[in-house]
Amino acid sequence: MSNFEDYDFDLEAERRRRPAGSRPAGARPSGARPAGARRPRPEGSRPAGSRPAGSRPAGSRSAGARSAEGGRPTGTRPQGTRRPESGRPTNSRPASRKKTNRAAQKKKTRRTIIVVEIVVLLILALVFFLWSKIGKVNWDNINIDNIEVNNLDAATEEVLSQYKTIALFGVDNRSNGNLDSGNSDAIILVSINNDTKDVKMLSVQRDTYLQVDKDLYRKCNYAYNHGGVEKALEMLNTNLDIKVDGYVAVDFYALAKIVDDLGGLDLEITQRMIDTNNEKTGQNALAGYIAEVENVLKYYPDREEYWAREDCYFDKPGTYHLNGAQVVGYCRNRYAVNNDYGRAENQRKVVKLIVEKAKSANVGQLNKIADDVFPKIATSLSLGQCMDMAKDVSKYTMAESSGFPFALTTKTINQKTGSVVVPCTLTTNVVQLHKFLYNQDDYDPTDDMVDVISDHIKSETGLSESSAEINQAVDGSGN
Repeated sequence: MSNFEDYDFDLEAERRRRPAGSRPAGARPSGARPAGARRPRPEGSRPAGSRPAGSRPAGSRSAGARSAEGGRPTGTRPQGTRRPESGRPTNSRPASRKKTNRAAQKKKTRRTIIVVEIVVLLILALVFFLWSKIGKVNWDNINIDNIEVNNLDAATEEVLSQYKTIALFGVDNRSNGNLDSGNSDAIILVSINNDTKDVKMLSVQRDTYLQVDKDLYRKCNYAYNHGGVEKALEMLNTNLDIKVDGYVAVDFYALAKIVDDLGGLDLEITQRMIDTNNEKTGQNALAGYIAEVENVLKYYPDREEYWAREDCYFDKPGTYHLNGAQVVGYCRNRYAVNNDYGRAENQRKVVKLIVEKAKSANVGQLNKIADDVFPKIATSLSLGQCMDMAKDVSKYTMAESSGFPFALTTKTINQKTGSVVVPCTLTTNVVQLHKFLYNQDDYDPTDDMVDVISDHIKSETGLSESSAEINQAVDGSGN
């Protein structure tokens, strides 16, 4: 057999044997190459775009063209592929890749759901945490709108609506264990400008001689002690021509916990505080107050009387870093200052320091304050009002503070009332109050209330505007 006999086969017979439309590898239909065409390429190769008319599209296989070894049945095609009308499949993806993409999409969706769930859980945890803290507060259900208010003119009501007026009561409740009554050692009016967020404080001296009930005149702290917070708010509204929007009462000794949780305060101890003795006991006044607070709070449980001598006595004047009990003693001492109005000034100073220090406190400190102090707080403010005020706390600016009455003197009216602080006169002091707290010029007090009360005090004490011996100055601003 010659070298060419392997390739010498009958084309017509081959056509009959192979399926229609197919041809053996390397065979070429008759007339497929014109004269002068290029030399045949090696078997299995083809020039791009050189397929004769009527042949299958470039890149496709004829049905049944695979060899018997591992070939696919005639007319089959890989699952999931698409064959375009001309050329090889474009943008086609095998089934395995589609399954992978679907799995990846499901995984991404599930991951998104998990993230959302985590965020929701964190929010719920925060809400429950805040509620667990705020829930410790004694929320008072009194209706502040039912508290008696004077018949104010429309202009004054418009001015007052531009401010939020809060009454703060520091109460000594050792005798009853609750905040419904007690000696209100501190009474502070706070006005918050709704636009500027400026905060002003005005201490109402607890010994101020005012009308505490219908036709009853006493020291103004009598109202809280004998009629509770509602009677105290009514006393403030009717004597001062204001409308209190809410109150906060705190056990005075809770102040010690606040200070300790904030890490203490720096305050000045004067020579007068070191030297002055309590008129009744003959002992150092400041030391006596500090020892009393430490005894009540059992500050040093391992000591016999729970107080430490080194906390109570100071060798020389200067600025000291005081603990909570020392700060409360500092606020309660009235012998080494200008009586009630000097003590009130110290109280305002401490409140300012606490506010400023609380604004920079860390989460742990604030959490500790909430646990220690919230159970010792009562308020008529709603949860919504508290939250609104809390979110704006960084915007608040501690502005001027002062004491009321601005112009005053002291006098013992009778044995029952004792020594009292007398406003000289109430009418002129109320005019100044509206200027100070609300920037209201030339305020005209109510004829049927403030003027009537003022005339009664003047008649009973014999003191007029010219009788004032002390004029309280504005403390100044501290940011």
